Amino acid sequence: MAEIHLRERDGVLWLILDRPPLNILTIATLDEITHALRAAAQKSPRLLVITSAGERAFSAGVDIRDHLDGREREMLRAVYDNCAAFEELRGRGIPTVALVKGYALGGGCELAALCDTVIAREDAVFGLPEVTLGVFPPVAAAYFPSLIGYQATMRLILTGETLKASEAFRLGLVHQVLPARRFLSEAEELLVMLATLGRCQSRS
Repeated sequence: MAEIHLRERDGVLWLILDRPPLNILTIATLDEITHALRAAAQKSPRLLVITSAGERAFSAGVDIRDHLDGREREMLRAVYDNCAAFEELRGRGIPTVALVKGYALGGGCELAALCDTVIAREDAVFGLPEVTLGVFPPVAAAYFPSLIGYQATMRLILTGETLKASEAFRLGLVHQVLPARRFLSEAEELLVMLATLGRCQSRS
């Protein structure tokens, strides 16, 4: 059964994580996302949106089992390929948006942050809890300093603390926070604006 679903509407490609209940990312899931991103780069949608099918989590992180038993190298390969796919989209001028509901932790937080724009529901929670497992978050270490600064990055990595959406917004990890009861309607309005802007930029 596919762990992500793709839907296209009005030139906007939706990539929906669907691995209930918490959309935990395995190596296979990351590879599936990477394949979808690279296929999207060839089709050139106006906008690519990543979100989750459930309400509890955008993604609560990477499967712990894929950090153990000699699978670390393969996990790092999957993470590297995923980052490279996002760079391919940027190179083609295809904007990406993460719509975050619930938990975005560890690899899920990193996946959201790789998008150009992060729109969070007010009850979303962000964090990098890998330190509690003795694991280092490679994407956060490489990308987060340019997003939120070195000190804030080190604080998140070394403490494993979680952030409410409002605090993530203050740090610059999130670009827009929307009320829970109007999340979908207001998010769709923003996506229309971003898709239109992306189309205008691609023509210029």
